[in-house]
Amino acid sequence: MTPERWHAVDAILQAALACDPERREAVIAAACGGDQALEREITSLLAAHAGSADSFLELPAAPFAVPDVRRVAARLGHALQGRYAIEREIAQGGMATVYLARDLRHDRRVAIKVLRDELAAAVGAERFLAEIRVTASLQHPHILPLFDSGNADGLLWYAMPYVEGETLRSRLARERLLPVGEAVRIAREVADALDHAHAAGVVHRDVKPENVLLRDGHALVADFGIALALEQAGGERITRTGLALGTPQYMAPEQAAGERVLDRRVDVYAVGAMLHEMLAGEPPFAAATRQAVVHRLMNEPPGTLAPRRPDVPPFIDAAVRRALAKRRDERFPSAAAFAAALLPVPADAPVPRAAWDSGPFSASRGRTVSARGALYAAALMLVLGLAAGRLLDPSSLVARWTQVAPGPPPVAWAPSAPGPDVGGAGGLLTIVDRSGRQVRGISADRPWTPRFSPDGNRVAYGAFGPGRQTSDLWVTDLRSGTTRRLTDDDADSNDPQWSADGTALAYSAAAPDGKDVMMRSLDGEKVRAVAVRSGTQFPSDWLRDGSAMLVTEQAGPDGNDILVQPTDGSSARPYAATAADETGARISPDGRWVAYTSDRTGRAEVYLDSYPQPRQRVLVSSGGGVHPVWRGDGRELYYWRDGSLVAVQLAPSKGDGVPPTRVAQTVLFRAQYQVGLNTMYDVSPDGQRFVIALAR
Repeated sequence: MTPERWHAVDAILQAALACDPERREAVIAAACGGDQALEREITSLLAAHAGSADSFLELPAAPFAVPDVRRVAARLGHALQGRYAIEREIAQGGMATVYLARDLRHDRRVAIKVLRDELAAAVGAERFLAEIRVTASLQHPHILPLFDSGNADGLLWYAMPYVEGETLRSRLARERLLPVGEAVRIAREVADALDHAHAAGVVHRDVKPENVLLRDGHALVADFGIALALEQAGGERITRTGLALGTPQYMAPEQAAGERVLDRRVDVYAVGAMLHEMLAGEPPFAAATRQAVVHRLMNEPPGTLAPRRPDVPPFIDAAVRRALAKRRDERFPSAAAFAAALLPVPADAPVPRAAWDSGPFSASRGRTVSARGALYAAALMLVLGLAAGRLLDPSSLVARWTQVAPGPPPVAWAPSAPGPDVGGAGGLLTIVDRSGRQVRGISADRPWTPRFSPDGNRVAYGAFGPGRQTSDLWVTDLRSGTTRRLTDDDADSNDPQWSADGTALAYSAAAPDGKDVMMRSLDGEKVRAVAVRSGTQFPSDWLRDGSAMLVTEQAGPDGNDILVQPTDGSSARPYAATAADETGARISPDGRWVAYTSDRTGRAEVYLDSYPQPRQRVLVSSGGGVHPVWRGDGRELYYWRDGSLVAVQLAPSKGDGVPPTRVAQTVLFRAQYQVGLNTMYDVSPDGQRFVIALAR
């Protein structure tokens, strides 16, 4: 078999493996175009693949390239004598052969992967092993580690744990579709592993079901950094071996186009494609040949999952499509942002409850994905994102509470009937009235966290400007229609919050260790830092007397806390800092109550508690809820539940420590609202207009 002939076999076999099992015969027949010998060869390889162990290898090696396994095993056993005892071959593929061995020093079973001779010659031992050392430093519960590597008698090899289990590819070949909750959990685990690697400067570049092992149902990502090591070490010489790095069904457009400079967003794309396959039964751009796959992924938009899988919640569908965006700057900016977009699950979403049992959204779940406090996306549910910050060391907090003192049992308020849908194009800040009718739009590129000024005549927000890859602050005057750009730098400014007199904005700005809280005067544009410390923090509201801000701060891998940050820059104090994820705090107009979002019950809900000290926690939402916002007189509180804006009418508090009482609760309208860590909408002081960042 010539290399050219094998390339045709390879492309058709990949296409067949990528589509539904019942379609494979038709796909192979159409691609072979009457070449019966070619069709028999592919059918034979497909049958062999279905019966193989499929141990995170490339596709089966071409007959002309399959090494003499016995000879290689003998060479390897002799070279590693005294360190490893080679037991048997596990599997072989286009890139390498894998052997089961016994680590004699540690008395454990390992898998040793040996590169093909021609590939090893093209790469070169010294450079390849130097690149491998970088990936060997990765330590994460969802990363299959590298134990050892070396050059033995001209054989380039590396050792990994031997895992009892199967690959995700094997699982998909057997079941085709996975339960929604399980698919999302696997994707989140893979994303968490990727996020850890990205923080260390390692991009996988070849994420696919073959490289995801399942041990006790949980994901282990294999071959971290191997694709990069091959490219960096071997350069163009790799192409002469006939090996195509990357698998087209999971390659981002820039990767398929052969761009040399690739970043972490190629991995975000690959996880999106993999999750699509777990939910739909095939990758997003399955086709009969490699060339056809590339053509589709370069030219066709990703389709919605709804027609194929009605039980997939809309926010997951939207998150997958966002991850598969053609332009890298339109995808999630990090794997953590994508994973966070998959987190919220309203109780009334159209998903059978059983689909989520023991999944990532059960009340007893542990957070696998860190809620990374990258302001521009750390928990983006649907679309946009900014640059991710680093994890906060909890020890950096001045006085971090581990548990808020318990109060009386929460008071549950009943839901109400749904309201009308809001229309509007993505990419706009849309202003609607209480019926959901759009009254005007504000053009903005990837708008974020809009806020009405205290007089309701201006809107501040974050958005991208021409020539920028980060966000800047903007203010639009609704009377004159003019827009003013407040920042024009690479500081990734966002999350504006107005002072009570409307003369200044608090906001977040990029810092070496995450994000800091800043203040800017709108008159003299004087800028000063309010909170400069390790980790990511951003303002979510500004107290009416101007003395302090409510700040959301990342509290390690388990979520976020709400702090009270004095505007004079002195030390912050915790307000809500529990094991739960607590965000989106807004102070009542009279300064006596804080509304915020917490997932303390295993699901995001809206709570009220007293201020300045939390003593009387009251559950506001019912069946899930996020992002409370007060009307200017404190007589109404709004929040989002499953794409609906809910208005809660309140009667004033009847005394100290007594929360406002509910009068009524109504769903005003539905909209494609973006849900993230910070609140992506606001209400005018009179409660008659809402400015909303709509999802695309």
